[in-house]
Amino acid sequence: MKQTSLLTVFYLLLIQVCTGQELPDYTLKDVPIVVDLDSIPNIQFESLKFNNIQYIPLETSEECLIGHADKTLIRNNRIYVADFHVSIALFVFDMNGKFLFKISKFGQGPSEYVSFRDFDIQSNGDIFMFDHFGKKFLVFNQDGKFLHDIRTDYAFSSFCIVKDKLYWANLYDSGKKFSALAVYNMSDKKIGFLLKNRKFLMGADQYSYVSYKFFSSPPDITYYSPRFSDIIYAIDDRGIHPFIGIKGKNLRLPPEHIIREWDSKMTSKNFFDMSEDKLYFKENTHIYETDRYIVLRCINGAQFNTLHLIYNKQSGTFSSTLTLFFYIHFCSNGPMGSTGKEFFSVINFNPDNKEHKKLLESREELKNWKEEDNPVIVLYDLDM
Repeated sequence: MKQTSLLTVFYLLLIQVCTGQELPDYTLKDVPIVVDLDSIPNIQFESLKFNNIQYIPLETSEECLIGHADKTLIRNNRIYVADFHVSIALFVFDMNGKFLFKISKFGQGPSEYVSFRDFDIQSNGDIFMFDHFGKKFLVFNQDGKFLHDIRTDYAFSSFCIVKDKLYWANLYDSGKKFSALAVYNMSDKKIGFLLKNRKFLMGADQYSYVSYKFFSSPPDITYYSPRFSDIIYAIDDRGIHPFIGIKGKNLRLPPEHIIREWDSKMTSKNFFDMSEDKLYFKENTHIYETDRYIVLRCINGAQFNTLHLIYNKQSGTFSSTLTLFFYIHFCSNGPMGSTGKEFFSVINFNPDNKEHKKLLESREELKNWKEEDNPVIVLYDLDM
C-alpha cells in the first residue's frame, strides 16, 4: 500500500484537477492514495467500534408515507428521502424525524415533473430534482418553493451538484450512450464531456448494482467511481481528479471483449451472468467520508462478494472489514451516506428477523416502531 501524507495528497491533487475537458487516461501512478487488497489487514470484530449511535425513526402518516427509500441525503440538519418508484416524491424531515414537507408535483407545467430520477441539495439549501423524461431540473428553495427549471437536451442516470456545476453520469443522446461522465456549468451553460472512453460506455448501466453513481459527503465533496475502473475520482469546487486507486493480484479488470459479451446478453433475465462472474472486478460503491475515515465497498467478484475498505485519514492506512459487522450492529449493510461528521444508514426492519427483533426491543426509541412505519435513520461514528 502506498503511504501518502495528507499534505502530499493535497499538493498532488492541485496539479491533477480537470474542470471541463475530457479526462486523461489516468493510471494508478497518477493516484495519490492506492490500496493493495493483498496486503491490507482485516479488522477483528472486537477492534471495530461504533460510537455515538443515534436512531431516528421517521414520522409516519398518510401525508408522508414512503414506499421505498431509494436515496437519502442529510444536509443542513435535514433528512431528504427520495422515493423514485412508489410515491415518486421527495420527503423532507428534521433531525428528530419530524415530517416537514414533501415535493410531489406530477404534470408537464414549469414546476412539475413527469418522472423523478435523482436529486441533490446545493450548498445554499436549494433542492434540485431531475425529471428524466422531461429532460429538465426543477429547482426549489429550502422550504420547497419552486424557483425555476433548467432544461437539457440529454438524458442521464444520475447527477450531483458541486458549487455552480452539475455533474451527470451515463449521458444519453437519442437513446445512445454518449458519455460516462459530463459536467454542466450553470454560470455559462456550457457542457464538458469528461469520460468518453469506450470501456466506460459499456457495461449496461441500467442494471447497475446501485441506484446512483455519485457518493456525496458534505461539505461539497463527492466521489465518482466508473464501473470496471480501478480509479475513484473526487469532485470538489476545484473540479474532478483521481483520488483513490485499487490494486491486487486477485483484482482482475474485465477486458473489453468480456464487457461486450456481458452487454450482448444483458437483460433483466440474465443479469446475473455478469454479476455472478467471480473472475472480474466490477466496481467500487458507497464511498463516503467523515473527518476521520473514508469507507467504501469493493465489489470484486460476485455481486454480494463485497468487502468494506476503511481508510484512516490520520494514519494514512487502509483496513478491511466484513459487511456482517455492520449488520450485527445496525441490521444494515454498511454506510449509505455521511453528514460530514458521522456515517448514516437507512433501515427497514423486519420484525420476523431475529436480529431485527432483538434490536427493536433493546432500543427505547425503537420500541414503538411498527412494520408499516417509515424507515429508521441510524447515525454513528467509527473507531478502530
